[in-house]
Amino acid sequence: MKSRHQNQSFFGLTFISTSEETNGQYFQSSTLIPAGDPGPPPHIHGNEDEGFYVKSGELTFIINDEEIVVKEGEYINIERGEKHSWRNDSSYTAELIITFSPAGIEKMFEELDKDPSNILEIGKKYGTDFLL
Repeated sequence: MKSRHQNQSFFGLTFISTSEETNGQYFQSSTLIPAGDPGPPPHIHGNEDEGFYVKSGELTFIINDEEIVVKEGEYINIERGEKHSWRNDSSYTAELIITFSPAGIEKMFEELDKDPSNILEIGKKYGTDFLL
């Protein structure tokens, strides 16, 4: 059994479990998306699937140019290779649990936390294409 006793936060994500605790199987984090947040630029993960569980609030996901509203208690999985983004069109904060499978991409968020201006290069290093 492996466990984490203290959560760390990088690039707006609070790490719940990393590749160290899951033998590389998945990375899980939580985050808050403020009301009106436009979200990240559209991007594509080449190495992992990404799942979102909306604990509270709602988000509008844009997946391959299709908009889908995901509400409290709902889950959406974005498969590797799918272009996606999200935004919070509501007037309240959304709380999410995000799971990447397999793990490893948490290192990208650690690097982005130190130098977000280098998003394109850092993303490519971890198989993520940000479409600015």
